[in-house]
Amino acid sequence: MAMGIFMVFVSLFLAAVLALSNGTTRARLTAEASSGVLLVFQNADRQVRYADAISIPGNGASGARYIEFRTPAASARDFVVTCTQWRYQPTTGSISSREWRDVAGATPTPWAQKLSGVVPKSDTTYPFELLQPGATGSTKQQFQLWLHSGKADHTGGAEIKTQFVARNSSTSSPTNVGGSICTTVPRP
Repeated sequence: MAMGIFMVFVSLFLAAVLALSNGTTRARLTAEASSGVLLVFQNADRQVRYADAISIPGNGASGARYIEFRTPAASARDFVVTCTQWRYQPTTGSISSREWRDVAGATPTPWAQKLSGVVPKSDTTYPFELLQPGATGSTKQQFQLWLHSGKADHTGGAEIKTQFVARNSSTSSPTNVGGSICTTVPRP
């Protein structure tokens, strides 16, 4: 009888320890995913905020999804028109970016990974979407970024969807009239 009672207490104790361990792991994964997503959103905010044009997102030959923004010389770090390209690779679940000066023959910087562990979605606009002026009541272009990072089953991950306004854009920005926004750099 004593042995039976002891086994019940031991099984309750082990169940509590296991639940505590799972909760701790979930909290750690959520914190890591949230931190990564927050860093991506801070980078996007800094880059898109001063853009004067945002490209229409699309897929490259590799199946990765791309979007570009152009920063005018007056707002760029070195006072030269700069283009920034973001890439989402569904096969690796990563977000990365690169940039180049908007001049003929410019060479883009190497890809800098911003986030890994991005969970794929079946939505065709995921994770980049261009919101044209007038679509949201604004006269500026807007870039919508939607990310789910962490585990696909929503245990230990983070999901955020927000919009960034290109403050130097307008209804006459090149993308709105069918033009290209940067010197051609391919979407591999």
